[in-house]
Amino acid sequence: LKIEQFPAMRAVGYRQVLDYLRGEIPADEVVERITIATRQLAKRQLTWLRSDPSGVWLDPNSTNILKRATCLVDEHLGCYG
Repeated sequence: LKIEQFPAMRAVGYRQVLDYLRGEIPADEVVERITIATRQLAKRQLTWLRSDPSGVWLDPNSTNILKRATCLVDEHLGCYG
């Protein structure tokens, strides 16, 4: 097996560091490429999360966020008896 075939190589950062270690990109580009890949991943995740009709969004600035989150967890766990 080639190293690229391992599932971990799909994680952000691994491929970029491997490219650097192979001499394919200079050191000063590694962090930039990891940052770009992280932003792209975050954008894909937000798109996917927004498409889930059962998703619940919590406002991190809300004064009752802990209470709301606790209620949601209690409700979810109640579904399992």
